[in-house]
Amino acid sequence: MKLLIFWGSWLCLPFAALCLWALLRGRPAMKAVAAVALAITGVLAYARFVEPRQLVTHRETIVLPGASESSSPIRIALFADPHIGIFGNAMPVERIVARINAEDVDAVFLAGDLTYHPDPADIPEDFAALGNLHAPLFAVLGNHDVGRPGSDLTDPLLAALGEAGATIMHNRAVETDIAGHGIVISGASDLWQRRQDFTFSSSLPAGKPVILLTHNPDTALLVPDDFSYDLMLAGHTHGGQVRIPGLYRNILPVTGPFDRELHHFASPAGERLVYVTTGTGMVGVPMRFLMPPRVDILTIHLPE
Repeated sequence: MKLLIFWGSWLCLPFAALCLWALLRGRPAMKAVAAVALAITGVLAYARFVEPRQLVTHRETIVLPGASESSSPIRIALFADPHIGIFGNAMPVERIVARINAEDVDAVFLAGDLTYHPDPADIPEDFAALGNLHAPLFAVLGNHDVGRPGSDLTDPLLAALGEAGATIMHNRAVETDIAGHGIVISGASDLWQRRQDFTFSSSLPAGKPVILLTHNPDTALLVPDDFSYDLMLAGHTHGGQVRIPGLYRNILPVTGPFDRELHHFASPAGERLVYVTTGTGMVGVPMRFLMPPRVDILTIHLPE
């Protein structure tokens, strides 16, 4: 069905030509109908043919609990949901990497859903450009990558990410240095796979900020109370799937309140921050509706 919509969307071009003919040659009533039809077709054509090729950069400043705007910052890039696969207008990984490299960030975080029903044989080539990143890459897989739905592509994707030098953050934590700051990077596997395991949190070093990377932001509702991370990075929701100014509605594949950007989440362990990117790839049918592919550049102020 989605491929039918994808290829059938080309019919909007001859339909638009027919509407133009009616505007020029039709009777007044027909001209009115044609004008409305042409306007609707124009929005759909823009969402299908133009917007997916526009990669925008969203910048955000995040002050972690215990920090201030005068505290030392790090700069990271976050992207998710490239959904490389059956849709030929998905944003190429090469463009994403080039945009991130131009920002001179200290680290890169990839929050899953790399694929959407690809040919497994194409995976090494599809993601080889990740090896050209100038900053260390931390990554997790998403539901489409692990067969929820579709085929389980865990093995070829982990191999491709390994070739690119990525650190896979599934149910583990690593203590690392980013721009001269000691930080703990932790990660959780995909929520829908039902294999998340936070036992690693019992042995985290004290006194260092903790970033938690995962795909589905609903993970925030399931993190144990004694796991006191500072910032969760996630994707999955595509910013609410469809956002049309004046007709705003959320259609979210999550049960929590997380649609996009920064959320403050109260927990028994204290305040947690959840940041959700809208992603760089397609959602369901290949139309974004005024929400182009996006890379997030985050300036994160750390506690002293």
